[in-house]
Amino acid sequence: MIYFIDSNIFLRVLIKENPQVFNDCYSFLEAVKQNKFDAITNSLVLAEVNWTLSSFYKITKKEIIERIKGILQLRGLKIIDSYNHLQALNLYKNYSIKYIDSLIASNEEIMTKKITIVSYDADFDKLHLLRREPGQVTS
Repeated sequence: MIYFIDSNIFLRVLIKENPQVFNDCYSFLEAVKQNKFDAITNSLVLAEVNWTLSSFYKITKKEIIERIKGILQLRGLKIIDSYNHLQALNLYKNYSIKYIDSLIASNEEIMTKKITIVSYDADFDKLHLLRREPGQVTS
């Protein structure tokens, strides 16, 4: 199975607000690092991490760069930017989800359930995609 890592997984490790959620996300990312899972993410996720760290958490640009560099250097993680923009607009129009989520979901392998999304964002469930939380993957 290939896992697509959503922004909230990275953010939970970077911010450490909830110890249990942090541990679940950290364990999942450690498993990726040890090549126990095939994992991908995309540039939209990195942009969302940047935006959230900057606007919500007020983290400095220098710190954000270091944190995103850490994501990019995570052994076992690949960055795949593959979208179907017309499909994304259709999903955005027909479902109550964020546009970024519709772009993520528009990836053909995600739509055909060849890739499972690892996320706490239940909006992906509205699209009947495969979604797991980190603790469900590593347990």
